[in-house]
Amino acid sequence: MAANPSNTPPEPPQRCPDGLRSAFRLEDGIVFLNHGSFGAVPEPVAAAAQHWRQQIESRPVEMLARRMNGLLGDVRTRVGEYLAADPARIGLIGNATSGVGAVLNSIHWKTGDRIVVSNHGYNAVRQAAQNCCERFGCELIVVDLPLPFRTAHDVVNRFLSAVDDRTRLVIVDHITSPTALILPVAEIARWCKSRGVLCLVDGAHAPGMIPLRIDDIGADWYTGNLHKWVCAPRGCGFLVASPQTADWTHPQTTSHLHGHGFEAEFSWQGTHDFTNWLTIPAAIDFISGTLASGLRQHNHQLATWAQWRLCEDFQVQPISPLDGSMIGSMAAIPLPPILTTHFQSAAHFQQALYDTHHIEVPIIDWGGAWHVRVSAQAYNQPADYLALSSAVRAGGVVAGAPTAVAAGS
Repeated sequence: MAANPSNTPPEPPQRCPDGLRSAFRLEDGIVFLNHGSFGAVPEPVAAAAQHWRQQIESRPVEMLARRMNGLLGDVRTRVGEYLAADPARIGLIGNATSGVGAVLNSIHWKTGDRIVVSNHGYNAVRQAAQNCCERFGCELIVVDLPLPFRTAHDVVNRFLSAVDDRTRLVIVDHITSPTALILPVAEIARWCKSRGVLCLVDGAHAPGMIPLRIDDIGADWYTGNLHKWVCAPRGCGFLVASPQTADWTHPQTTSHLHGHGFEAEFSWQGTHDFTNWLTIPAAIDFISGTLASGLRQHNHQLATWAQWRLCEDFQVQPISPLDGSMIGSMAAIPLPPILTTHFQSAAHFQQALYDTHHIEVPIIDWGGAWHVRVSAQAYNQPADYLALSSAVRAGGVVAGAPTAVAAGS
């Protein structure tokens, strides 16, 4: 990501055109700052999904039994072009967590093997790794990545120090879910390869948020979601296997084509609704051609500005450089510590923001320190983050703030 000079306050981007913002069918009156959780499907993509569903329902056998393999091949080709990965090694799946599960199930584990993850990893992935360890007598090693992040070099060293002769697999997030930080996955993958350690990159948030050339990263596997920042319907994910691992990587569902190779096995994982996968090209078209200056750059610039502004308003130190060099389209900002004395838990504060101020945003409890993770998408504008700032500072939470804020402000 391009970064602004650290001594120059960032500027927000120009507001997206009305037609682009209105393509998202979000309810009026809600400040939606949580695109990162499940995404939001724009109208043209929803229309494409309806088209494909109608095609399938009008001729179910022809579409599923005769044409689907070719249609999904076209989808994989488009995804491969977008992600710079070989379509023959792209498996379509429901979500990134399913990709992690496929990898964990494909490795022949030995008692005493170690799996390395970080404390910034997605909880569902850590649970899957823990379950794998319990089943096969392995050990889960959790790398502590303390905040704030200063340089990518520090992150690499932390991971490398956790790898030893018993390490079988390293799982590293490309963009961390709770803290929204970009990790140096290519460097970690290269080092793992030099040590003969398998590496899986969890890129749940990366597609559509940052430039991606997956095959250049060099990991053994890369899994990600297309229903977040690519704006495809929910249930659109992928797993890319390297040339060295594709032959023995299998989907979680074993079906008719088991043993026929990666491409065949992932093409048919049993009967289900293929509509959302067929809609992926329409989603790529939408995010690629809707803004001359680039939707991805717009979102990054807005997230960088929001991080700076909220840190200023909350009088807190950022968890990563304010030049935006370690974030994409999301930013996690520490909240004033006094909030923990006003609300029972981070979840209660999150609910209060929604109930009282109609602001949808996740509040993360990170080792007892609360953070707000804001997203930036085409429908967002600076006023959304100012509304959040006002709500947080309501009731004198930050010195000098007004004592009350009207609901919905």
